Amino acid sequence: MRLLHTADWHIGRVTMGIARDEDIHASIEEVIQIARDERPDLIVHAGDVFDSFRPAWADLRWATDKLRELAELAPTVVLAGNHDSQALFDLLQKLLGPASRLRFVAKALPPSMGGVLEFPGRGDEVVRLAPIPFIHANRMIEQMEDPSTWMTSYADRVDLIQSALGRGLLEGYDQTRHVLLLAAHLHVTGASFSQNDRPLHVTDTYATHYERIPPVSYAAYGHIHRPQALRGPVAGRFAGSAVQLDFGEVGEEKGVVIVDAAPGRPPEVSIRRLAAGRPLKRIHGTLPEIEALAPAVGRSICQVVVRTEVPTPDLSERLAAMMPGAVLDVREDCAATRVRVLTADHVSTDREPSLGELFTEYVRGRGTRAGSADRVVDTFVRLLSAVEQAEEVSFPEVESLEAPLVESAR
Repeated sequence: MRLLHTADWHIGRVTMGIARDEDIHASIEEVIQIARDERPDLIVHAGDVFDSFRPAWADLRWATDKLRELAELAPTVVLAGNHDSQALFDLLQKLLGPASRLRFVAKALPPSMGGVLEFPGRGDEVVRLAPIPFIHANRMIEQMEDPSTWMTSYADRVDLIQSALGRGLLEGYDQTRHVLLLAAHLHVTGASFSQNDRPLHVTDTYATHYERIPPVSYAAYGHIHRPQALRGPVAGRFAGSAVQLDFGEVGEEKGVVIVDAAPGRPPEVSIRRLAAGRPLKRIHGTLPEIEALAPAVGRSICQVVVRTEVPTPDLSERLAAMMPGAVLDVREDCAATRVRVLTADHVSTDREPSLGELFTEYVRGRGTRAGSADRVVDTFVRLLSAVEQAEEVSFPEVESLEAPLVESAR
């Protein structure tokens, strides 16, 4: 059988304030063309079709249309990722019905409740697929967990679910006919992730054990945006995102995975590169240095940091003229306005003057409009001392002046 494995489309993504529809749509069209050329028997989307729980109506319509195009070429299974709404996926599946060649999987289910899917291969082969959509650490899967597992670690909870599905894959297993597959939207220990992967869901808290992946011909993973092979004995890959989604993915080559698997034999895994979509680039340098690099920028989305000696008012306009086809985020690193970081060498070892000493110095320089300067300073120092010591202080000279006013008030 032949499998096409893709993931992490993130339809609706905005990078640097720029809607990425143009790039993502072009890349997905390329995925569909690869599917037409490769003629797979099964297509797996390993999660994060959308970039948010509540996709815009235009994004939802466009995505479902493209997934239906894939399903016309081969049965297509779509897992809910951590960016997708499980409730939406559950609704879409109910609307499509069990006979549809397009299947949305909202959450993992036990084998007895349809948690293991079967598809025909290219002869007498039968493909068995165990899908595991993203599992939130603070939500229990009622059909596969009970309260006794709730306080175990996240990885142990996932291990229990994988073990149950692994047993389901092996139930009635015939090594001459069955091809076993796993699909998951999870973080696996040892994976290298891009800087923009959602930190909450790629920390050690959300890491699962690669040693506990069931023995399958191939494991199709989503969630990590950097394309890479899984660690461990089981053949598998993170397909990676369809385009460079953020500047943490600069330089990464994107693609889809084609897997040829047969019963009882190791799979043949190959990558079909995705070339559509504008790349992301970072450019640092002086204006002359950037001008020399400008011809190679093309239609990229660029983060540009320009080093200048003095503020340059028309900097953005000058860079736009150098790179007319690019989308630019311009930042100026100006030596004249740069904040100097102070070190211990910049700090004087002399004692700082007290507030009383500073006031005395002030009065010496400015003088007073009336009265004795010494008395003003003395009064201030007494008042300051009383505040610092939280004590009451009296000023007899003030009281003597106020006494006639108090008597007249009586």
